[in-house]
Amino acid sequence: MRVAVVGLGAAGAATACLLFDRGHDVCLVEQAEDPRPVGAGIWLQALGQQVLDRLDLLAPLHQVSREVSRVRMEGRGGRLLADIGYDALPGSTPALGLHRGDLFSLMFAAVRERGIRLELGARVTSVEPRTGGIAITVEDPGGPDARDLGRFDLVVGGDGARSRVRDSLGLTARDRPYGYGALWAVVPDAGQCGDTLYQRMDGTRRYLGVLPTGRDRASLFWSERVEEMDGVLAAGLDAWRERARPLAGPHAPLLDAVTELLPATYRSVRVRSSYRIVGGGRSAGVLLGDAAHAMSPQLGAGTSLALADAWTLAAALDRGKDGLTAALEWYDDQRRAHVRWYQWWTRLMMPVFQSDLSALALPRDALAPLVARTPGVPRLLAGTLSGDRTSPRRVWRLP
Repeated sequence: MRVAVVGLGAAGAATACLLFDRGHDVCLVEQAEDPRPVGAGIWLQALGQQVLDRLDLLAPLHQVSREVSRVRMEGRGGRLLADIGYDALPGSTPALGLHRGDLFSLMFAAVRERGIRLELGARVTSVEPRTGGIAITVEDPGGPDARDLGRFDLVVGGDGARSRVRDSLGLTARDRPYGYGALWAVVPDAGQCGDTLYQRMDGTRRYLGVLPTGRDRASLFWSERVEEMDGVLAAGLDAWRERARPLAGPHAPLLDAVTELLPATYRSVRVRSSYRIVGGGRSAGVLLGDAAHAMSPQLGAGTSLALADAWTLAAALDRGKDGLTAALEWYDDQRRAHVRWYQWWTRLMMPVFQSDLSALALPRDALAPLVARTPGVPRLLAGTLSGDRTSPRRVWRLP
């Protein structure tokens, strides 16, 4: 098929490589004119690692990442709320802490090595059914006129939480910004962070997270209301350090290494369907990653879910003997329960960890240590963190 993949993130790059390897005519469309490795640390779960392994990218990724085998959560004053280890689930694989830019560099190189057609500096303005397929129109960076990229049998929207493809296809059911986001920084780390994701909370409005990021760095995340971020940045780093130091615990020295804070905001996205069939079943648009199910990064599952989408879409198109409609129905069915489980957990966690509902902090801090020690709960939590659950007892596996 003629396939256009919109977005050069993890989901888009993986999809482009997987479909190209299966013989499809792939064009990858990216709005940045000169894509570069940027961003903070990410937490790549076992499921995402499996997909990258099948793309022969896991071994080089290990060289620039660090295993994260525990999650430690503390309350005000350093009181332990939970200490969750992946070893609570026998046979589980620890997460990898890595820089988003390192993952991007590996995947972008994989795209280039395959010779996949790239349209850079191409900001999508519309995706419309036309005679002969779906037409993609982009802004022309050299002038005010729009540019037609051609006709495609399948358009894959991997263009993030603010997806133009999703809006053009009319698939959005919910698209709301979260009231809270994070100010983040990447700082040098000589191994102080070890193998643990550290989080300390003060009520429900403030927390500091420290994630091992690659071999010699750490990412700091400071929870903040979106509407207050500009004020925090304007007050300067010294003022922020004074606010953050009581929550830094053993990682307080890392605060002094911060030279710049950058804002990150998040959205809650739900779609009516992950795909739309047009042209009497001859062409279609389909969504994956944050374009289909953006959520708060509390569980660190976003990249793994996106990579699972990419693999499942490729597997669905391999079943193409029954037609494009049947393939995308199967894709949507395969992904529904898996995505729903993580959306449900995110909705459960957000009010308790990032909200104005301060009254929830007291029962959270009182109950969390008891719940975390309840038989069966550590195993459930470790399984959920691994990124492959659809229910307390069921595991989602790559098709």
